[in-house]
Amino acid sequence: MSVKLFYLCSRSDDDGRLLEQLKTFLGPLRAAHLIDDWELRQLRAGQPIREELRRRLSEAQVILILLSPDLLNEPFYQELSQLAWERHRRDPERVRLVPVKLRECSYELEPFAGLEMFPPNGKSLHALSVSQRERELKKLVVQIRTLAQELEANVQERAEPAATTAAPAATSFGLAASPAMSQRVGAARGDSTLSAQRCDVLLVTATEVETRAVRELAVNEWGARFERQYSRIETYYSLGEIGGAATWLLRTQMGALGAGGATLAVSEAISKLRPEAVIMVGIAFGLRPGEQQLGDILVSQQLMSYEPQRVGVGDGGKMALIPRGDRVTASVRLLSRFQDLDLDWTGAKAHFGLLLSGEKLVDHPDLLKQLLTLEREAIGGEMEGAGLYAAAMRERCEWIVVKAICDWGDGHKRENKAENQRRAAENAARFVLTMLGRGGLSHS
Repeated sequence: MSVKLFYLCSRSDDDGRLLEQLKTFLGPLRAAHLIDDWELRQLRAGQPIREELRRRLSEAQVILILLSPDLLNEPFYQELSQLAWERHRRDPERVRLVPVKLRECSYELEPFAGLEMFPPNGKSLHALSVSQRERELKKLVVQIRTLAQELEANVQERAEPAATTAAPAATSFGLAASPAMSQRVGAARGDSTLSAQRCDVLLVTATEVETRAVRELAVNEWGARFERQYSRIETYYSLGEIGGAATWLLRTQMGALGAGGATLAVSEAISKLRPEAVIMVGIAFGLRPGEQQLGDILVSQQLMSYEPQRVGVGDGGKMALIPRGDRVTASVRLLSRFQDLDLDWTGAKAHFGLLLSGEKLVDHPDLLKQLLTLEREAIGGEMEGAGLYAAAMRERCEWIVVKAICDWGDGHKRENKAENQRRAAENAARFVLTMLGRGGLSHS
């Protein structure tokens, strides 16, 4: 019986050429009916793309993720890579994920980054000479043949009632790259290791640019480590001690709601890690362009969710919106620490005040006016703070939101978007990490 193999590859011409070379080298395995491989370009006219990709991936036993900048930007990548990882993580005896670096790209934050990467020398296939690439592809064929035989044997053993199936060795292709990494991946199957570790501060981000800013500044400027710890659902990053505080990082999905949103993700994190304080770090929109500049830092002295509203009839029969959300005050201790830092801070200007929080990605002048009408004292807005507050308050955990301005929410978000977001994320991350580095939340 053939082992089903799925190529998760971008639609770019550059990746397509490398994929064709790989498929050519795998030809003998195909001819011998060891593998039954499939990729996106085999879709027939009229087939629903998303549904067919999910179906094929859900049936695959070997999943080759062909990494490149183009793949990381494909609209289907996040959904399919997460599905692939979950299948591999749940049952590595029947499903194996194999990351292959086609072209140079940044994959360190991917959940499968702890697996053995191919080629093992750290270079991409694209960067190799023709002869080097051919040698590596020959090695890959041998490894996939061995892997296919191993998976087929596991299936047969499961089919025999008296058989006892042994877990695959940590050195098997597609599993953890080293003993230390293998231990971390193994720890993902239980949450007990998380609760046994000290956590003084939990930093929370929601986007890639926010997460990268925290990681790069923590590692490069504060000598932090960056170690993954897997719970049943979430991925946590241990940064080690910063200024005497055991610091962890969690990335949620955007917004407070949803299965991966800030409310549920932060609630789980607090219950497992038991931090003393939770700090949301990232990017926001400003509300006072005359007083603020792009990159300025916003600290939530207070926070209000603008989603709870009463919709009634106002003057002249026009629709009137009346806010009904809580207006809550952040942790007094955390506010004190950031206000103390601001006395000596020489970076981007910090503004302390009321932040608005809601599920809408604000980028229209009419909505902006509506928000200012609801709360004229607000200094800015974002999407995850209300979820952070709700989770922290239920667990009696200190909280605060620290974000920097990347746009004005006025319909011009796309103008220099990447650079504005990068700068804002770095400013907010540096402000928070500097407070920690000064010993502001040192464990005692």
